[in-house]
Parts: sequence; C-alpha cells; structure tokens
Amino acid sequence: MAKKTWIQGSNALAFALVILLILAVVNFLSYRRFVRADLTEDKRYTISDSSRNVLNRMDDVVTVNAYYSREPAQVADRRRKVRDVLDEYRAFSNKLQINFIDPAGFKEGEKQELRFRGIHELQVNVIEKDRAEVANVYMSVAVAYGGKEEVLPEVTDTATLEYDLTSAILKVTTKEAKTVGFLAGHDELDIDGQNFSMLRAQLDKNQNGQFNVRKVTIEDGEAIGQDVSTLVIAGPKSVLTEREKYEIDQHIMRGGRAVFLIDSVRTQETGLQATPLSTGLNDLLEHYGVKLGNNLVLDQSNEMTRFSAGRSITIQPYPYFISVLNRYRYRTGESSEGLSNEHIITSELEKLVLPWASSLELLPIEGETIQATMLARTSSSAWTTQSPYNLDPSAPTNQFNPSGSTSSAFTVAAALSGVFKSFYAGKEIPTPEIDESDSDETPQSASEDRETKNASEPTQIVVVGNSKFLEQGRPDGQLFFLNTIDWLTLGEDLISIRSHAITDRPLREVSESEKTFVWFICVCGVPMIVIAFGLLRYYLRRRAKRLVETYGTV
Repeated sequence: MAKKTWIQGSNALAFALVILLILAVVNFLSYRRFVRADLTEDKRYTISDSSRNVLNRMDDVVTVNAYYSREPAQVADRRRKVRDVLDEYRAFSNKLQINFIDPAGFKEGEKQELRFRGIHELQVNVIEKDRAEVANVYMSVAVAYGGKEEVLPEVTDTATLEYDLTSAILKVTTKEAKTVGFLAGHDELDIDGQNFSMLRAQLDKNQNGQFNVRKVTIEDGEAIGQDVSTLVIAGPKSVLTEREKYEIDQHIMRGGRAVFLIDSVRTQETGLQATPLSTGLNDLLEHYGVKLGNNLVLDQSNEMTRFSAGRSITIQPYPYFISVLNRYRYRTGESSEGLSNEHIITSELEKLVLPWASSLELLPIEGETIQATMLARTSSSAWTTQSPYNLDPSAPTNQFNPSGSTSSAFTVAAALSGVFKSFYAGKEIPTPEIDESDSDETPQSASEDRETKNASEPTQIVVVGNSKFLEQGRPDGQLFFLNTIDWLTLGEDLISIRSHAITDRPLREVSESEKTFVWFICVCGVPMIVIAFGLLRYYLRRRAKRLVETYGTV
C-alpha cells in the first residue's frame, strides 16, 4: 500500500515537473517569437509594417529612455500603457534598448540636466483621500542614437505614440534632413499665419524634424534651392510670371516634388460671393497632364454647414462643401468614386471635405511616361456650375438638384508619377520681372549661366482643385495634406501609422427604397410581430384547452 502511494506521488510530481518544463519552454519561445491577435478593424494595437521596416533597417542600437514617475496612480497607468507599446517594439527588434527611469530620486543637478535636454516636469491634478492636489510628474520619452537625441517631452496618450516614436527613430538615424518649401509672394496660404497654427504645429510635431519647413520666394528669378525636396503652391491669388513658372518647372525637372493646391474661383465667405481667379498656372498643369476646370463642383454627398442669417444660425446641407468618402471601406458605391483605395495617401482615409472645389481632368500624355492616379472623385450625383456663381445656401431648390442627365462624377484630386518633359523645352529662359522703381536692381539676362533641363528625373506631383480645405482646420483635410507631404518627401513609411487615427465614421448611404423598408419594419413590422405572437399564443392555449377537455390531460 505504501509502495503504491509512493508511486502515485512520484507520478504526480513527475507530471507537475513536466508541466512546469512545458510552460517554461512555451514562455521562452513566446519571448523569442512574439505573437498576438489584434481584432480591431484598423489594427490599432499592433505596430504597423512601416514601423517594423524602420526597425529592420537600423544598423546599430537605438536607445529609448522612458522617463516616467511611478506615482500617482493615473501616471502609473499611463506608464503601463507606454510600456506595452515599447515592449512590442522590442519584440520586433534586438537593436532597440529600452529603459524605464523614474527621476523621483534624482538630485536637483540631475533634474536640471533633464530640463536642459527638454525633459520637464508636468503638473497633473490628483484627488487622493478626498483632497485635490497638484503633483509634479515626468512623462517623457527620449530616443538616442549616434550622439543625437530626439525628445518627446509630453507623452500622455498612446494614440499617437507609434507615429511619434517611429518618426523620432527615423530622425536620429537619418543623416540628412529634407526641406519642404511653401511658395510665397502671391497671396498664398501663409503657413506661419494664425489661421494655420494647428497645421504648422502638426508639421513640426508629427514630422519630428524629419524635414525643415520654410517659405520660398522666386520673384527675383533665382532658382529654387537644391535643398527643397517638395514645393507647395497653396492657393495663390495673383498671376505668376513666366520666370516664376520657369523656376517651378525646373524644380520639377531636377527631380523635386510639387503640390499644387489651386483655386480657380476667389471666394469671400462673408458675403458668399465668388469671382473667377486666374493664377497663370493652367497651361503649366495641362502640359504635365492635368486640366483645371473653370468651375465649382456641387455634390449631393455634401457636408452639413452652419450659416448665420441675422441673429439666427442654421445648420443645413451645403452642396458646395463636397464630401468625398472612401466608398471601398464603407461599401457605399463603386470604387471609381470617392477616395482612392489603391494609393497610399488616401487608402486609409475615410473622408475628405473640399469646400468650393473645382474639377480636374486627367489628360493623355504622349509616350506614356507619366502614371496618373485619381486620389479623390465625387459621387455620381455631382454637377458643376459656371460663372456667375450662386453660393447662397437659400438658393432655389433646382440650383441644388439638377436633372439626372447633368449629374456625373468629377475628379478633384490627382497624383502624377513618372518622367515629365519641361514646359520650356526649346524655349528661351524668361527674363525675371524687376520693379522699375528699384534702381538698385537690374534684370538678369535670359542667357545667364542657366541651362534648361528638358526632362525630369522620376518624380511625383499632386494636384488638388482646392486650397480652402486647409483653412477649415478639419482633421480629414489636415490628414490628407500631411499624408501627401509624407509621400512626396519621405516615402510611405509614416503614412499608414498616422492613418490609424480615425477621422470620421460616416453612415452608409442608403437608397430611398431602403429607407422606406426600414421605416415600414420599425413602424409596422414590430406591431405585426407582436400581434402574430399573440395570435400564436392564443391558438396554442386554445388547443391545449381542447385537449384537456377531450382527454382530461395535456
């Protein structure tokens, strides 16, 4: 009996040891082979392939120091969430060294050194033991590589942490920063103006120094700097001279990228008035393969807009504020409409609102050296209007509901890639126009030490028949613009990461027959189901009663 008990105990002990050994092996393998399931639609709790590509390209160890306080509890919770994200980064790269540091025990000299590096204490409100207090805490992340350091001074939310962290890694591991230039001198949108403070903050923060941002002026006839990788022409209000167009053309011929945000109509929001606008860029764009329409586009798929009439404010649909949806993601129409699901700029976007936009026509180019891609296209229930323009939201109904024969889908944003031919090939270099009142300036000779480059290096151009969307401050417009700048300047690494942020979740568009069916089910269907259930129950009870009366039991 004792021997049997000893054998059973030995078997139980051996079984327990085997189980522990299996758990240890599984734990070891899981540490070496990181696997988990993210069931969210946009995989927001899994680092993207772009981040993994950046990690795989690192040729040396990158150190990430997370300066986080352990107390109070709300900071400890954020510390845990940041650790979860950093642990996933570490699982995909053995060249990432991650340290969590609590500066609570640091001396004043050490804290002063942290402040010098841009790591400051933050104040948070804490409620403990029925008392409200203000606590000084640390919530910063520093990325260091090769003597360079990039600091994320305030990491209070993990929603944008992947983008900030990956772009910081790119910043410290990239040897040379690029420049994005905003054309100035023609009443363009002022990137340094108060109306664009949010966009400039996004450029400075989200890009984390991946590129420099500055204004570019070309009135004096000087070439656009070689350091400018991407040139943004955002809503010029005056005509560009031939020499200025020449400089833009030669920037593209050198392989520089360009973004054309062009309005063909000048609008005044105060009086809702509009007049035709000429920028002189139409012939240049047509040569590259895009024709800008001298019109405004209206669409039945539009945005609700607020208008003031005297002291009253009304919110109503406004067809001039066209709403371009990602119809592939929401299955609300054919893929030929809406945002392109095939291009990285728009594939992860859900919506783009363009106010007072003009149509674009993609033209065939001889030689097929250019690939044109539609980025945004209205619904098939859109139409255009010519001057004189009626922007009044209280216009007659027929102004906003044309006959079906005049409705069509219109392209409003497009991307061009390939080898472009110069608009000035075989022409003389235009002479810069100098103000005659300035006696110190003399026009430069057209035969100055310049040689026209007739064909470009492989490059990209993005054209949008609207610039007003940047002034609206809408997240979808800013996200579209930032994706465009990323694609042209940095490639595709960061776009899919930023697009994890949800911009909008519009309801699926339904037909009138579907609306009628849903209304009938809600109003008539539910009562009919209740009545049918009551009749069935009445029939069953009556049948049971008859069985009792006939047989004395059920």
